[in-house]
Amino acid sequence: MNVQLEKITEDKISTLKRLVELAAYDLSELSGSKIDEKGSYITNLNLSAWVDDPNYEPYFIRADMELAGFVIIKHLTEEDVYYLNHFFILRKFRRNNIGTTAAIRTFDLYAGNWRVSEFDWNKPAQLFWRKVIKDYTQNNYVDIRRTDNKGPAQEFSGRTKYIGS
Repeated sequence: MNVQLEKITEDKISTLKRLVELAAYDLSELSGSKIDEKGSYITNLNLSAWVDDPNYEPYFIRADMELAGFVIIKHLTEEDVYYLNHFFILRKFRRNNIGTTAAIRTFDLYAGNWRVSEFDWNKPAQLFWRKVIKDYTQNNYVDIRRTDNKGPAQEFSGRTKYIGS
């Protein structure tokens, strides 16, 4: 499958909001989060900031042009680190290398220092990211704890080779 990243613009925030809600639902079996009385998992997320704030880079992930997920990159300017803030692949597209390809395309957007983190309760994400990052960096990364001590994080240097949107 052809996997591409597509920059999210202001007019696509409603689509992103629906995907974020699906991600929250998907994670609820691991996180234990509860749905509210209006039927939502996410109640206080400001998605406009992801589009308006120049430190954020939001992208849809597409597989053969079909919407397959999203990725949000945050540039932590004080540390000069690109932080993989959110990453979600719809279940339909999992186990087909789409997540791995999207992750590599994401890392290849910016040369420099990267950080990816997971929660302690999200063991599948920990396995996925450690494998992807190990392969991507040829095992040249550091495994640390998140600064909030809620799970592991991986730090590494990225390289740029993918050009595209």
